[in-house]
Amino acid sequence: MSDATAYCASKFGVVGFTRALAAETAGTVGVTLLVPGGMSTHFCDDRPERYRPGPDARLNDPAQTADAVLYALTRPAGSEVRELVVTSSEEGSYP
Repeated sequence: MSDATAYCASKFGVVGFTRALAAETAGTVGVTLLVPGGMSTHFCDDRPERYRPGPDARLNDPAQTADAVLYALTRPAGSEVRELVVTSSEEGSYP
């Protein structure tokens, strides 16, 4: 989107923050960055039309994203999922 500069910049900031936090807490705290794609929820219902998924959008069921999060959280000690992108294989909004 042409007017999403601040939004995109903040997302890249979260990536850097998460990587730095993982380095600083290595061995004591597990850190996972979750990047969820579009999900079939009411999140965008009150937004202007141009900020809503289109009628043909392929969105994930939130339960699928939750399942991926549980996977990341249940890795054995010493093994971490550091970055996790969960999106529908057909979602067009994620590059």
